[in-house]
This record gives sequence, structure tokens and C-alpha cells, in this order.
Amino acid sequence: LRSLVWTELESALSELPPEQREIFELTELDDIPVKDISKTTGIPVNTLLSRKHYAVLHLRKRLAGLYQDILQ
Repeated sequence: LRSLVWTELESALSELPPEQREIFELTELDDIPVKDISKTTGIPVNTLLSRKHYAVLHLRKRLAGLYQDILQ
């Protein structure tokens, strides 16, 4: 089950624009605070948060079917 979830997550992440994928991976998988990413990249915090928001929306939509399958 864990392997299936990771495979689906990787597939869904690959569908994202690079900017959205990068901020999601850095904050959620690498556990780097948005403020630190902003300082390193020079990209405003609000821009990074917006990118992450759109990434999360896509991932929720894309993985909703998998979630339903797991519950059944």
C-alpha cells in the first residue's frame, strides 16, 4: 500500500509545473520552512505560499480517487 501511495504521489508531482513541485517538495518532503526558502531564493514568501497552495489543490484532486480506493 505504501509503495502504491508513493508511486501515485510521484506521478501527481510530476504533473505539476516545476515551481509548484519544488516548493511542495522542499516544504513537505524536506521539511524546509518557507521563510528559509524565500531567503535562499529571493522569491517572496507570499509567492511561494501561492505556488504551494496550487500544488496542494492539484494533488488533492489528483489523489482523491486513490484515497477513495483505500477506504473501500
